[in-house]
Amino acid sequence: MYFRIVTLFVFLLSLPTFVFAAESPSSLQVEPIYPENQVPTTKGYFDVNANPGEKVSMQLHLENTAQTPINVRVEKSNAYTSPTGGIFYGAETDSDDTKLLDDAIHLVAHMEVEESVSIPANGSIDLPIQVTVPETDGQTLLGGIKVTQVAEEQESAEEAGEDEANFVINTETTYAVAIKLNLPTTTEPDFSTGSSGFIPETAQVFLEMTNDAHLIQGNIEGTYAVLDSSGAEMFKGELNTFNMAPKSQIRYPFAWNHESLKDGDYTLKVDGQAGDEPFSVEEPFSISNEEVQEYAEVTNPTVEVEGDGGVPMWVWIAGALAFGLLMFFIGRRKKPAAEKATE
Repeated sequence: MYFRIVTLFVFLLSLPTFVFAAESPSSLQVEPIYPENQVPTTKGYFDVNANPGEKVSMQLHLENTAQTPINVRVEKSNAYTSPTGGIFYGAETDSDDTKLLDDAIHLVAHMEVEESVSIPANGSIDLPIQVTVPETDGQTLLGGIKVTQVAEEQESAEEAGEDEANFVINTETTYAVAIKLNLPTTTEPDFSTGSSGFIPETAQVFLEMTNDAHLIQGNIEGTYAVLDSSGAEMFKGELNTFNMAPKSQIRYPFAWNHESLKDGDYTLKVDGQAGDEPFSVEEPFSISNEEVQEYAEVTNPTVEVEGDGGVPMWVWIAGALAFGLLMFFIGRRKKPAAEKATE
């Protein structure tokens, strides 16, 4: 453990000094131009009433407030549920923590929009978007458009010295505008929970949550507790209220909030509600000694690591000190021999 820390420390010391030059804030401004079938009370994103098979046209007003032209990247996006709750937009996501179900509708495949546009200095354009509503018996389809001002390559304003390296930060600002299609069919909510488990890389307990309906599952909230093998409560907390994207699944994480982490059998208990429907979960999970050690190896733990075959933190500290003293005395013994060899 000490050797790894020392190696990292030396490596950091051997790095050149960086000279930073930050880009100015984005000059791009984005505003939706609502179609006639927009829900009148909704502002800030597209909330459109539509029918299957219909072509829906909408626009984004893009404005450049800079004295020079800018280039803009445009990306079609599907709607996913963030593992910690809430909705985000991306083209494709390959993750165990969040995914769309097999029968989900990927709205990206049904949208048409230019992939890049240029906006003149102090000018603006209206970016057309067309969505062909897929044939479905769902109630809500959700996707989005992400608009990003392309960062221009910049040269450092300061010449680097002998032991310095120029490093330029190009900041990109992305605007994500949701597209919500409201279809005439009424769909019943279909929220469920699955198994629980442990993620050793981050020391988090998780619970699978699934929204198996073509609608936004709103107002998921509740309380949770982790129990040991005897049923005693180890720690507890609350689920902050969040929504899930249509036809999506996540592994909702709960941070391990106990003073020690050791292998054994546990139970995750959750009492909550999804919309108006209550749910109650008592899911068993296990933590292996290998998972405890994996967490200890890839992180600098803030909890005491315990378990059969586990190594207490005081052993790591004592070993580090012993290794440091050993290397110190070896260095002192080699130094006179090296000086004698040069005489």
